Amino acid sequence: MNAILMLLAAAVPAQLPEGTLLRYEGSMIASKDDGNPRIKEFSLLALVGPGNANSRPIDWVIEESGRGSWSWTERFARWNVDATRREDTPEAPALLFERADGKSIVPLCPLLFTAESPLAKGQKWTEDRYEYEVTGEAVRAEQNCWTINVRTPYGPKRTLWVAKTSSLVVAVRETVFVGQGEQHELKFELKEIKQLPTSDYAKTAQAFNAWLELRAELQRPARHERVELNDEQLALARKQIANLESATENTPLASFAAAAVKDLQNQKGRAGAMQALREAAVGKALPELKLTDLSGKEFDAATWKDKVLVLHFWEYRDAPLEEPYGQVGYLDFASRKHADKALILGVNVDERLAVEETRRGAISSARRLKAFMNLSYNIALDDGALVKQIGDPRAANGKLPLFVVVGPDGKIASYHAGLYEIKPEQGLKELEAAITTAAGK
Repeated sequence: MNAILMLLAAAVPAQLPEGTLLRYEGSMIASKDDGNPRIKEFSLLALVGPGNANSRPIDWVIEESGRGSWSWTERFARWNVDATRREDTPEAPALLFERADGKSIVPLCPLLFTAESPLAKGQKWTEDRYEYEVTGEAVRAEQNCWTINVRTPYGPKRTLWVAKTSSLVVAVRETVFVGQGEQHELKFELKEIKQLPTSDYAKTAQAFNAWLELRAELQRPARHERVELNDEQLALARKQIANLESATENTPLASFAAAAVKDLQNQKGRAGAMQALREAAVGKALPELKLTDLSGKEFDAATWKDKVLVLHFWEYRDAPLEEPYGQVGYLDFASRKHADKALILGVNVDERLAVEETRRGAISSARRLKAFMNLSYNIALDDGALVKQIGDPRAANGKLPLFVVVGPDGKIASYHAGLYEIKPEQGLKELEAAITTAAGK
């Protein structure tokens, strides 16, 4: 065995038997009250797979309550722990935390602790930007543990309690900063550890594999914040979901499978409602537009005469600054690329515009976003009346943005609610195709 393999063999904890099931419970608590629930709670289920000299796979599924949560497609993964992965990777468990002004991804500390040498009280070392010190011993969750303090150059980061016999991380207490430096305490602790019987382990592992295969087919990147599946993904998931739910019966994944099935059923209902809105809109004449821009000037319909008009209904706000704000950059590029045949108009849908006391704040927020994104296309104001006339996707439990393409004849040629799938090198390919088609007609 060469030196690297010897190091990995010592560093990767192989003492936990294959088929060990771990259950953790934890919380994330805000240090200050921001008007939202201060506590987010979660539970984490993890299944230890077969190890080798290089890595140890852990299949996990997470459940969250309060302050946001992942879609079912992001609630599980397979994480391979090795001696080079002390910190966060896209496959590792993470929380999705909703702040007052946006969302943050909060990675959880790895469940297996790797070190280059056996732990001992007083031991100190530095790795990457972290300083480690084994400060003592303690009993947590009925496990004899080493207590390890972790610091950064800025101060204490976390405290770990690591089982002496297995290098299992039994408990964690960590200081986390999100958003504009808001401090939170993140902690979780082992609540259950058990060895699954061979048959139960085989069934659970097989179920995990089936769900992982489905997610791979859906081509969902890790930690994707977009909740909705597109039509193709939805059809693929619905085709397999019954068999997947059956495969998870009487396994630790049963509650997760039930939640996934419920979400897919809800998405199916929303998809049907969206289709009804689309059919009602396409081919109809666009209602008369009486819109003003951010300075209060009314738009002249002659501006888009004999051109394709693209209306991008969205909440143009600078806070919370979250997706799909990045897509307006692609929209701006499309507006310049197709300027000869199309005019793109952003429509700021904001109910605050209907109230005199809040109207100025809504307009200022849209102005700040326009400046931040350096948008060249104009933005109109809508208190919700126009999008309601065309077909507000929110009425069908959908979400903005809404892209409406109007042909030179004044009729709606395309209605698309929600985000477009984007590849950086292709941009808003579907929207641009709709513009070209409408221009040709």
